[in-house]
Amino acid sequence: MRGFTEQEKQTIYQGLIQKGRDLFSTLGLKKTSIKDLTEAVGIAQGSFYLFFQSKEELYFRILENEEESIKKELLKHISIPMTADDFTQFLLKGLELISEHVLIRRLYFEGELEFVVRKLPKEIVETHIKGDNDLLLPLLHGLGIGKGQEQIISGAIRAFFLMSLHKKEIGERDYDGTIVFLAKAISNQIFKDDKHD
Repeated sequence: MRGFTEQEKQTIYQGLIQKGRDLFSTLGLKKTSIKDLTEAVGIAQGSFYLFFQSKEELYFRILENEEESIKKELLKHISIPMTADDFTQFLLKGLELISEHVLIRRLYFEGELEFVVRKLPKEIVETHIKGDNDLLLPLLHGLGIGKGQEQIISGAIRAFFLMSLHKKEIGERDYDGTIVFLAKAISNQIFKDDKHD
């Protein structure tokens, strides 16, 4: 296996991210092979492992990029001061943005999350969760809400977004109403507690 220059490595890495996104979006994680990915960028199959430990890791890195763009878009919907109603709309907007991204939708709505997490090294998942907290905690501080309960609120917000995994269990007919109810419940609890501080 020949070595790659730094420039080639960067080009191949970006190519795997881009082509991976296209293939995973159309075929899904399970049906996309390492061969599909390496042929798309013109490298040998063995060379793939110079960049990622598995196709699941590539998928996860692509998802992180998708999440970043969702977070940037979502932060545009922050208003200060924020009311419980504003925060409800913020949560619902986040769910709407997730559903618009094909890969994120596959992850949450088509049940690929558990499959991906099982195949990833534990430290990658832990770092990702910490990154979510690192985004949410300053956001809560900046809004001046949830003092002393930031970790619990952060967990509740993550749980809210994971509810989309359980659409079938909740029931298609009741899902939308349930999600709105939960968004309001979380927001009202945050702002109710905040009034007592």
